[in-house]
Amino acid sequence: MDVYTVRQAKSEEQRELTRLSVRATMHAGYDEAFIDRSMPSLTITLPMISANWVQVAQDGSSEVVGVVWVMPTALQGIALLHGLYVDPARWKRGIGRVLFGVAVTRAKEINAGAIMIYAEPSAEGFYKRMGAIRIGEGPFFYSPETVLPHLLYVIPREV
Repeated sequence: MDVYTVRQAKSEEQRELTRLSVRATMHAGYDEAFIDRSMPSLTITLPMISANWVQVAQDGSSEVVGVVWVMPTALQGIALLHGLYVDPARWKRGIGRVLFGVAVTRAKEINAGAIMIYAEPSAEGFYKRMGAIRIGEGPFFYSPETVLPHLLYVIPREV
């Protein structure tokens, strides 16, 4: 079984991490026109990295295999899972589960009690397996013909 470690993203990885999010989105079945329209949501920016919102998963050889970024919202107590992407060559190996755990930890650090997730439709099952519940759906801002499930993950209280 592979072991993955997670760390803060580095500013010099910004382009590499954005390319990873694009690769994963294309592998999920989206074309270049969709990618072009969606680049604002797929781009990991230097301010996001500087704010410590972006974490990466790496394998034993220090190769980056996934990325997650969680940020605060204007709604007190609610964090936004802005993105969780795993390199397509590494899908189905537990990396997404590791990154989701990191997202929960990060949300707790910013005093959130829940995480809002606007999921890519094929990822809805993954988030439900993590414990998120579907609370609605809506059009994707950058491509309104794509309807995104809206999920909420309530962070369990520590006893």
